[in-house]
Amino acid sequence: MPGLLNEAPLAAAGRGGTTLEVPRGKPRRLGMPQRALGGFATTMSEMLGPRETHAFGILTYHRVTDPIPGRPEPTWNVSPERLRQQLDGLFDRGFRAWPLGKVLKYVRDGRSIPRKVFVITFDGSYENVYLNAFPILCLYNLPATVFLDTTYLDSTEPFPSDEWEEAGSGNVPYTYWRPLSTAEGIEMQRRGRVELGIQVRLHADDCGRPQAIVEDLRRCQRVMRERFQIERASLAFACHHLNGASADAGLPGAELAAAAEEVGALCALSSEARLVRPGDSPFDWGRFIAEEHDTAASLAAKLSGWYDAVRSLGHTLLGRTPRRAAAAPPPFNNSQRTDDSA
Repeated sequence: MPGLLNEAPLAAAGRGGTTLEVPRGKPRRLGMPQRALGGFATTMSEMLGPRETHAFGILTYHRVTDPIPGRPEPTWNVSPERLRQQLDGLFDRGFRAWPLGKVLKYVRDGRSIPRKVFVITFDGSYENVYLNAFPILCLYNLPATVFLDTTYLDSTEPFPSDEWEEAGSGNVPYTYWRPLSTAEGIEMQRRGRVELGIQVRLHADDCGRPQAIVEDLRRCQRVMRERFQIERASLAFACHHLNGASADAGLPGAELAAAAEEVGALCALSSEARLVRPGDSPFDWGRFIAEEHDTAASLAAKLSGWYDAVRSLGHTLLGRTPRRAAAAPPPFNNSQRTDDSA
């Protein structure tokens, strides 16, 4: 079946609560080895289909907005058209989006997740997720989880850790960097396609302070209960720096999982780029970041298990140790895109 979009190129607060640090720095550029390995994984996925048939993947988006000509590119951004192209291409390859809550229910009931199921999540609590991504979710009738930073809900200032140089500068519209509002979160929740969770950003100095983590999580949960009537929320531990330095920083996954379980969270997602396999704890599920340079084919390679396999091969060839040991298109048939029935 031809794709719907294939014919067109795609154009502060203190430590009073668990804080979010959005991804920092300039837009990421892939080196030659990464491009080569990613290209090989994509080729294998396109030729052979899923490598793993009993695993599923979770995709994570952050900022969703169009670059502004003459201004530096927004960091960790996917344009709305690119988002639609990525999702459209995944659907054409037979992938289906399920709500995170439904996946959790299947796992806890001991039922297998069907082949080519994936989950869509958004980190960062940017207002542009509501303005630019949410309409696409509604149009395609897609489920997703938006992880909120409860400390900065309703803020009119940029996230303190947003190092995109244009954030708050007055040179770009505030929608490019402003945090979500409570009203926007309620609207997404009301429409029934979005589950709301808690975005958690930990620091190296949280090592050895599990009770402080628990207290922060409970403060966040109170906000979710008071503003969104959510008693038990999913958690997403950020950020990309954390896992890259987790061994040195001394923030073991077991410590974070124990804190999440103690406060009654539904699950806790990490930022490790890996599939979720049978037997994996819901308090340590990994996710793949979706970026502007990703195509539907490269995301399919991640969701199919080829990215993991080729990355492991790359580590072996390069002699490295892996970090971890153990805007509307025409109508369409929604059944081809999502299945969120219980």
